Amino acid sequence: MIQILKGEASGLADFISPKCKGVLADIRDGKATEKQIDDLRKQFTGVKGVGAKTENGVRVLTLRNAENLTITFRVKKEGEDFKVIEMTVKAGAAKKGR
Repeated sequence: MIQILKGEASGLADFISPKCKGVLADIRDGKATEKQIDDLRKQFTGVKGVGAKTENGVRVLTLRNAENLTITFRVKKEGEDFKVIEMTVKAGAAKKGR
């Protein structure tokens, strides 16, 4: 995903599962538009790791960006490699006391 920040989507296909849908599937299949890439780049601005855990053999990586959006990747081993099977972006929880 760091490649997205640099404006490069090529090379990411190797890390995206055939099961993945949405914009990551478009990147994997070479069909992503410039707008999709630009939107992803914006979503990854100021991204920080929040946590990681394993659920039923799937690694769940959670990040938060500068706009307080929560970005979650679900990663699973497929063959010899780990691949992203899902990415979700949700509005972050409102901060208490504001």
